[in-house]
Amino acid sequence: MRVPPMSHGFLANVGAAPERQVFDVPQQQRNTLSLAQATCSNSVMPILRRPTKKVLSASISSCLGNGNRLIEETYDLEFREPSATRLYLAMIAQEEFAKAFMLLLVRDEVIPFSAPILRAMNDHACKQLVGLIMDYVIMHWDAIDDLKAMFAEDSEMGEKFPADVGSALELLRYEKIGRWEGKNWCWDVDPNYERTALGIAEGKQDRRKQDALYVRIVKDGRVASLPDQFTEQHAKVEIEKANRYGQLVAAATEGESLTYRYEKAISAFKMLFAG
Repeated sequence: MRVPPMSHGFLANVGAAPERQVFDVPQQQRNTLSLAQATCSNSVMPILRRPTKKVLSASISSCLGNGNRLIEETYDLEFREPSATRLYLAMIAQEEFAKAFMLLLVRDEVIPFSAPILRAMNDHACKQLVGLIMDYVIMHWDAIDDLKAMFAEDSEMGEKFPADVGSALELLRYEKIGRWEGKNWCWDVDPNYERTALGIAEGKQDRRKQDALYVRIVKDGRVASLPDQFTEQHAKVEIEKANRYGQLVAAATEGESLTYRYEKAISAFKMLFAG
């Protein structure tokens, strides 16, 4: 018997023991996250031999290059209708950049290099959860009022995270990588994960990506979705997002000064994967 890993409260923790330090989300999103003692395997995280920084930097570069190639290919299809294939390529590019970001975290010794983390780099939902976190870090804005609102939000939240980002961090760490480590705990109270992040973890975003490529058939044999449901605007949004992801990783790889949110996210990853 062992007590499973302690939640670090990125989804907040009402009624937590006084000694527990938590990073939580706003009051209305709070949810008790106490962990029950559960039987689990005695296995520990299988740590792989850490690649050299040179090897990891080369792998990051390869992922960046492939992601940029995929984006370039969306432009080759710019005048083709429907825009579904462009959207599909853009979403794959996002995953390549998310993989590069995870490799960067390993290179910079933020997270370990282990079999479960390597598995996460090849898991669509994990990369999409990482993408959600990257999107928060980037602080994308279209109008100056948007930027002012972000600064105000950051000032108000301090070390807390928005509900979707906090959920993405905990889903990635505990429900994905943690389960693959063989730590089969049970929640004393089921976590109230934010809907968007939970949907990603459950594969909803990946199904959307697949729907851009395939005709989906349901139980009665009818067509549930066609790729032509995706418009040029849908593709444009995903291409722009992919470009932002790539730019973030490229800048971070070169050690360029990044946003306060970047440092905040790095601190969260370090805490989640400590020990």
